[in-house]
Amino acid sequence: MSARAHSIDIIPDIHADMERLTRTLVHLGYRKTEQAWAHPEGRIAAFLGDFIDMGTQNAAVISLVRAMQQRGHAVAILGNHELNALLYHEPGANSDGTNDGYMRAHNAKNTRQHQTFLREFPLDHPRTRDVLDWFLTLPVFLDLPGLRLIHACWDSMHIETIRERSKDGRLQRVDLQELAFEDDTTSFAKAVLTVLKGPEAELPSPHHFLDIKGHERSAVRLNWWQPGARTWRTAALSVPDPSGLPDTPVADVVRLNFYGADQKPVFFGHYKRCGQPMLDAPNALCLDYPLQPCAYRWDGERELRSEGLVSIPSKHTQGDGQHSIRPEMVE
Repeated sequence: MSARAHSIDIIPDIHADMERLTRTLVHLGYRKTEQAWAHPEGRIAAFLGDFIDMGTQNAAVISLVRAMQQRGHAVAILGNHELNALLYHEPGANSDGTNDGYMRAHNAKNTRQHQTFLREFPLDHPRTRDVLDWFLTLPVFLDLPGLRLIHACWDSMHIETIRERSKDGRLQRVDLQELAFEDDTTSFAKAVLTVLKGPEAELPSPHHFLDIKGHERSAVRLNWWQPGARTWRTAALSVPDPSGLPDTPVADVVRLNFYGADQKPVFFGHYKRCGQPMLDAPNALCLDYPLQPCAYRWDGERELRSEGLVSIPSKHTQGDGQHSIRPEMVE
C-alpha cells in the first residue's frame, strides 16, 4: 500500500449513495482531480465494503472508489453485499433449493435487495462481469501496520482459517460455490461468512424479539468487540428493546471470541447502528451509522481518540430527490 503509514481515513458502507460518498470525501479534505479524488496531504481513504445496493448510483460509487484505489489514494475490502452480488450472478446451486441455476436464489426477497444494482448491471452483461471481477480482487480483511480493516467481525480463529487458503484474504471464483451453501458450511465458508456478516446465534427458547420492521425473530447478531458484553441482553445488536432478552451468559449457548484489549485497532461497518456515532471500545470501532454518517481519521494511535471520530454533515434529501439510506432499507 503506497500510503503514508499513519494517515488513513476509514469510511464505512456507502450503499450506492454517491452524494454521501462525495460529501464524506470533501469533509475529510479530499479533492476531485482529473484522474481521481485525492488528499492534498497524501492521506489514504480506506473503504470498508458494501459499495452497492439500496442507493441508486452503484456505477458512480464503484467508479470513484476504483479510480482512487488504482492510483494509490485508497484501499478497499469486500462487504457482504459484494459477496451476495457475486453469488447472485454466478451459475450454480443455492442453499434455498430453488434450482434456478444461480448460487444465490433469484427469489423475490433477494432480487428486491439487489434491484438497484441490477438496473445498472444486468445479468450476463460485459460491464457486470467486469465489476464482479473487481469484487474478487477485494480482500475480506486487511491487516495493516497499526490497524485492521474488516467488514463485520475480526475473529482471529476465522482469519487464520481464511489465511490457510488465501494468504492475502482474497476469494477465488472456485470458492463461491462453497460459500453459497450457508446452512451446510465448511470451516472456510463459516469463517468467510462470519467476517463478512458477523456472529449470530439463536436465543435460548422460547425467547424472541421484534426487529425494527416489527418482524418476530429468534436469532440475534452479537457484539464481539466489547469483552464486557457477555449476556444476551448486553451482547445482542439491532434489537430495539433488549430488556426483553434473557440476562444469561451467551457462552452457555455459543462460543464468542471477543476482541482482545491487547490487539491493535480494528475498524468495521455492517451493523447499521442508530444514535450518535461513539467510541465504545478503546481499540474497536463500528462506523456504520446510516442516519449520521461518520468516518475516522487515524494517525497511528494505538488507542482510539474521540477527536478522530468525524461526523459528516448530513442531508436527508439530496438535490435530485434521492433519499439518504435508512437502516430499515438495508438487510
